[in-house]
Amino acid sequence: MSATAPVPAAAAAAGPSYAQIFGPVFWGFCVALILCGVTALQGYLYFTRYNDKLGVRLVASMMLFLDFLSMALICQSMYYYMLPHFGSFAPLNAVTSELSIECLISAVITFTSQMYFVYQLHMVKSPGVTATVMKALVVVLGIVGLAGATGCVGMMFAVPGNIFMHRNRTFAILAGVAKGFGAAADIIATVAMCLFLNSAKTGITRTSSLLRSLMHLVINRGILVTAAQILLLITFFATSGHLYWLAVHINTTKLYVNTFFGMLNARSALQDRYASGPMSVTASSTLNSRRFAFGKQTASAGEKLGDLDAGDYALNEIRVTTSSTVAEI
Repeated sequence: MSATAPVPAAAAAAGPSYAQIFGPVFWGFCVALILCGVTALQGYLYFTRYNDKLGVRLVASMMLFLDFLSMALICQSMYYYMLPHFGSFAPLNAVTSELSIECLISAVITFTSQMYFVYQLHMVKSPGVTATVMKALVVVLGIVGLAGATGCVGMMFAVPGNIFMHRNRTFAILAGVAKGFGAAADIIATVAMCLFLNSAKTGITRTSSLLRSLMHLVINRGILVTAAQILLLITFFATSGHLYWLAVHINTTKLYVNTFFGMLNARSALQDRYASGPMSVTASSTLNSRRFAFGKQTASAGEKLGDLDAGDYALNEIRVTTSSTVAEI
């Protein structure tokens, strides 16, 4: 994409230097490259270790492809803004089509990650109106966030000259909606999962330890993505004369992909941690149609409490076995 009229020399001299404007973006780009490499490793580990349901594997494949495509578009945009017109602010007068498409991909990745988390919440099968309301709220907030992000992309194509310089007011509002509602969806999803897992009291020490480990994973994922969304909001509105927000934006997408695969691949670590002693945890591809909610019944030693569906507790196809309990998690 060719740039529009260059920024006046006087305005450029009065503002930040070239290094001050593009320096944070460059370092953010370097971090994004590292996170993209981590994504590649996470994807390799997942597809070589697990044989999940076809739907889960398709979602994982889509996330991996979109992340690589996003990185390619970011690389092209970095080249355009920093190399052909080195030392000039002229390219900032228009946002490239590649960067606009990358923003759309980022919105799709964010929404997909949030909806998969809703799927995990659903598989926990926590009863009650509160659980249903919380899951529905996450879906609604995620959809609103996606709509805001889609609106941002539309504005980037409609008024490419008013994104970096002389920011369009409508674009700023839509960006605030996208990031604000996205952060709210992640917060509620994290709280909901922790509440659901905490309500599953088995009375068995090792099983409770497993649930606590799952809660730690969920909390860490929630903290990372929510902090990224909030930081993006702050830098977008508080430093409008700089491109700090762009550096955060290109890494937020990577965090969503990495936490997505991190949750899937954490099963191996949990399997190793709880594989010895009176309770063993082994990978299993056998699903039981019978469902059971821990904490609803009691049984004597040697009696089977029940079978959980493979998606329970947001951890697919892990079998927890004790002398009194067999459960699919």
